[in-house]
Parts: sequence; C-alpha cells; structure tokens
Amino acid sequence: MVNLGMDFGSTYTIVSIFREDTQMLEAIVLNQGLPFVPSVVALDNGQYEYGRAAKSRTGKKGVAVYKAFKMLLTETDKEKLRERGFDEAHTPEKIARIFIENVLRQILKDLQEDRIGKLVVGVPEIWNEGFGTVDGRTIIRNICRSLEFVDKVQVVSEPAAASAFFAHNFYLSTKENFEGRILLVDYGGGTLDITLTDVITVGDEEKNSVEIKVLERTGAGENEDRELGKAGIVYMENVMAQAILQAGAAQSREELLSDGKFYKAVDGLEQELQDRTEKIQDVFEEYGLDDPAELHRERFTILEYRGEDVEISYGLLLDVYDEIIRPVFAQQLDKMTNFMDEAGIPYMDRDQDIFKIALVGGFGNFYLVKKQLEDRFKFNVYDKRREHIIRNRADCEKAISLGAALLAADVIGIRNTASYSIGVWAYDGNGKVCPNYAIRYKQDIAFNEVYYARGSRDNEIFVIQAISGGFDKFLVNFGHDDRTACFALAKKKFSQKLSNVVKNQYHTAVVGFSVDPSGVVSIHVHDYDILTGTIGEEDHEVELTRFGELFEVTKVGTMRPGGDAV
Repeated sequence: MVNLGMDFGSTYTIVSIFREDTQMLEAIVLNQGLPFVPSVVALDNGQYEYGRAAKSRTGKKGVAVYKAFKMLLTETDKEKLRERGFDEAHTPEKIARIFIENVLRQILKDLQEDRIGKLVVGVPEIWNEGFGTVDGRTIIRNICRSLEFVDKVQVVSEPAAASAFFAHNFYLSTKENFEGRILLVDYGGGTLDITLTDVITVGDEEKNSVEIKVLERTGAGENEDRELGKAGIVYMENVMAQAILQAGAAQSREELLSDGKFYKAVDGLEQELQDRTEKIQDVFEEYGLDDPAELHRERFTILEYRGEDVEISYGLLLDVYDEIIRPVFAQQLDKMTNFMDEAGIPYMDRDQDIFKIALVGGFGNFYLVKKQLEDRFKFNVYDKRREHIIRNRADCEKAISLGAALLAADVIGIRNTASYSIGVWAYDGNGKVCPNYAIRYKQDIAFNEVYYARGSRDNEIFVIQAISGGFDKFLVNFGHDDRTACFALAKKKFSQKLSNVVKNQYHTAVVGFSVDPSGVVSIHVHDYDILTGTIGEEDHEVELTRFGELFEVTKVGTMRPGGDAV
C-alpha cells in the first residue's frame, strides 16, 4: 500500500510520493518519460489512450481528443461542452475518471503496489470559495473514491498544498519552522492564480501541523473566467496562429481553430518552449526586450503545418506575450500589491525572512513570465524572499503535487478551518433574516463531526418545530458572497426522512452540518426532546454531492465574514 499526492492540472498532471524508507520526496516518472503527464484523453477506434499517447493523436482523422476536462467538470452549458467536443456519452466527468484511473493504475504498476492508502488531490483555491465551482471538489473526490484500489481521498486547495511543501523546505534548510506569509504565483496552461497565504507552523514530536490562511487571491483564465484566454495554452495558440497567418499557410484564425492539425502544431510549439528554456533566456538577455526588430530577425524555431514550414521568431514570442499575457499579469499583480499595501505588508523588503514569493506552474517556467515577476518585485541575487523555500528550481513546477504527497504521508498536516459559514435561517418578528449558524467562516473544525445550528443571539441550539412553520432554507456565506440554499431541494434528497422527524408543528428537531476531509457538506436532522434538551440518536443524513444545485439566484443580504447580518 502506498500514499500519493496528485496535482490534477488543466494541461499536465503530476503524482508524487514521500518514500518513508528513504525519507525522500519525489515526483513519479512514468514510462512516458517525465513526471508531467498531459491531461489528455483520446478515443481512437473504440480504444481510450491517455497522457502523451493521447496527445500524439491530436489532429489525426477519426480520433476524438479531449482536453481541459478538469475545468469543465462543473460546466452545465451543453452548447459550451459541445464546442469542446463533449457530449452525453463523453462528459468531462467520465473523461476525467478515465484519465485519473489510468494514470494511477500505471503508477501502482510501476511502484509494484496494488492499493493507494491515501490519495491527496490539489484543486484550485477558487473551488473552495466560489458558488460556481464548489461542486468541483465533490466531483473530484467522488471520481477518486470510486476507484476500487483507493482507500481514502482528501481534496485540498492547491495553495495549501504548495505552502505545505515550501514550509517543509524551509524546515529542512533551516531546522526552524516557517512563520510568515507566502505569495504564490501559479501560472499554468489554463489559468493564473495569485494567492497570499499566512502560514503558521505548530511543531510537535511527530510532525509539523501547518495552519494556512488564504488572506487574498486573484487570478485570470479558466478558474476565474470559466474560459481559456489569459494563460499558457492561449499564448501558444496565438503564437502559432500568427506565425501560420504570416506565412500564408491559412486564410483566417477561424479556419485554424477548427483544424486538428493546428493543435498538433501548437503541441509542437509547446515542446520547443519546454526543450529550449535556457536558449530562450540567453537570447532575450542578449538582445533585451526593448528592440523587437532585432528579435524578429532571430529565428526561434520552424514548425510544420499542413506540409508547409512555419517560422517563429523570438520577436513573435515577445509580441504575443506583450499583447496577451503582460497586461493581464500586470493587472492581477497590481490587485495583489494594492491589497498588501493596504494591509501594511512589506513585500518589497528583500532582507526579511517572513515574506516569501514563489512562482509555480508550467507556464511560470517561461522566461518572459519569470522576468515580469522579477521586475515587478525587483529581485536581486541576495534576495531573502526566495531563500530557503526553494531548494531546487525544478521543483517549483511540482510544488502542489509534492506538498500533497507530504500531506498524504502525514509528514506535515494542515489545520482544518471552515471555507464558509453555513447554517439555517428564519425571519424574526420584524421580517428580518436571522442567521443561525452551525459553522462559521474560518472556524476550526473537525472532519465528519456534526455542528448544530445555534441561535444568533444566545448561541443555544436552534430548534425547529416544523418545516412548514417557516424553515425551508439554509444559509451559506463564503466570507464575501452569501446566498440562501433552497432546502426544498434538499428535501427531495431526504425523501421521507424529514417527514419522519418533523411530523407536525408540535414536533421539534435540530439541524446540523458536517464537512468531510474534501470539504463536502452533509446535512443532519435529529429528533429533539425539548423537555430534556437531548438530541435523538438517529441521524437522518444526506450528503450534498451537488452543492451548487441548491442555490437560489437571489441573495438574502450582505453578510460580514463571520456571518453577522448587516
């Protein structure tokens, strides 16, 4: 049996392991040659392929190639899914399951193991704080939990996993626990996520338990906008499209976007960018970024499209970056630095050891991305803001996966705090909403423990007399966005359970909520003896596997991060 950490990415997936016998942390290299497994599935003549084998079939006649299925897991727009090649027979959830199962089976085979004791999976932070994406956690958990060879599954936010890895590195380098803030800039193929985390490490004799609070986040791309547009994939597509159009090998961008051979050329460009990282840096540093004319005369590579050679210059790489990436990256960095300015965080102090900056993600390895970040924060050779947390630059692309592996092996732990407030509500005598919370935003919680809704004034357990007597909704508050969820929809999940508990207007019950290790919420309804103040033992529980389906469009009001109505 083995414990694994997985970074299930939009473009690449990485699985890592902490080997207890050697105390070594490593990303697993499959027989496909690298730890970076393309998040791609292909259907060729009735057979499914995954990873590099699937990616190599891009553009081939009669082959269906599925990409970006991770960020489409919560998509309900059928037209949008059809545009991406999905249908009822091949949903993003089905394709994701095929991909994850094949990757993990291959890893078990290579490790000569037959079971995964604990699998920790990293997901975007916005999946912990957004009504539109919160179901993604549940879907990922259910996919992994449905695999017959996986025992336990935990879903954690990507910045939490990465912060755990960097805190672990700090301890290995200094033999001291890290206490401070980490600015994580995660630039991948489909998304830019910038997250400021506050890290407090509580050490004990067995392991370090890390409390990670997300102080602020911003971003662009799939996670934020529900579409590709501001990250690595679209950058490469635009470079390739402009090169083809300039060469006269196609007449329009629309013609290219519907051509599988175009995406085959994009895959070739991606490989060139990965293989020539040092050369790209050398050329840009030699010529600088202020004279595009010289860079346009310097050839980067030649790729083939429909039998014609298409030349790509370094100048074109810079032009597309300046058009597509630079303004968005600058805008999002400005949002974060404005927050840090207002909070009084000295992020420009190079000599402090309590503020760290880490650039992670595949696109973060591209020279122009690194250069823009370094210029923004004015890095120098002796800069402590990157010291001790990064022991090997190559590990930055694997930080989420490596951190997840540390969590899976229980080498380091994360303090459990609630991602949102949740409870029930009713109207008071003046017609105002009275929230009765069970769990408060950022409250310390134990997984799978039931927390009962309590009165907003006296903190006593909130008792309901009948569903028909005014209680038909519960309230969720992510600290910045509050909505009521329609409990009538939950009633359908309960079937006869609620009517068995709340039989009439004189019968009483209490409602509680629990959260599992992946952040999935369950509702609990118990009989309540109002005379003795005791809660009945029978637990009528329903898991909200499709949390987003319970929400109404209309908000109840504005709530402070903590739940008090204003």
